[in-house]
Amino acid sequence: MKKLVLLFVGLILVVGCKSLGLPAPSSATVDTSLKARIAQQKIEANALDFKTLQWRGQAVLERDGKRQKISINTRLKQDEGIWINGSVIVPLARVFITPKQLQGYEKINRQYAQMDFRTLKKLLGIPLDYEIIENLLTAKPVDARAFKRAKLSFANNAYVFSLRKRGVELQFVFDAEFRLTEQRIREDKTTISVIYDAYKKMDGEWFPEQLSATLFGEKGATTLSLSVRQAQLNGNVNMPFAIPDGYKPIFIQ
Repeated sequence: MKKLVLLFVGLILVVGCKSLGLPAPSSATVDTSLKARIAQQKIEANALDFKTLQWRGQAVLERDGKRQKISINTRLKQDEGIWINGSVIVPLARVFITPKQLQGYEKINRQYAQMDFRTLKKLLGIPLDYEIIENLLTAKPVDARAFKRAKLSFANNAYVFSLRKRGVELQFVFDAEFRLTEQRIREDKTTISVIYDAYKKMDGEWFPEQLSATLFGEKGATTLSLSVRQAQLNGNVNMPFAIPDGYKPIFIQ
């Protein structure tokens, strides 16, 4: 797979810190008397409420024993777009995701790629759309409707919601403070596991400061990690994107 495709998919999944540990445990304990709907209401009330997000940090992509680090600048407008700029000393690549499609280009080989979410599903072997990607980044259940129908159980001082929907298995794990600590999507032989390693309180909202995600497939595992250094909530956000003249397309099938 070409480097741009790996970077493209990697930045889409934008994830985690260097370890796979969970957030530091608090003194709170899970209320095992809660019914599923009451717990869901508390989770929804505790979810990140935002219009725009901006953050800078470092992403690490690991695949086939190789490790690549890049600095990233990410901007997000709720329900509108996700803009990611990657660099290693000098600008390296830019990705722009909208509810309709994904676009990206890399400067070293002067190449670009464009795809819709149907193509992305074929590439990864698992269903992804704009809502799922945005929810992954903001520590919300990837499928809000499915989450409301999920069954509740309790394990390791956590609220665990599970559901199987049209051949896709979903699992959402929340800590005693109703913060998402892990979610999994599984279809056939492909699984995406996203772990939220640390949170930071920002303007009264819990923001996922460290995330870790792994894509498990027939050809092995790809892990992408993100640690956030600076973040801003509900500021002015610009997302300039245009494929430079002279760049060659990569056709992804």
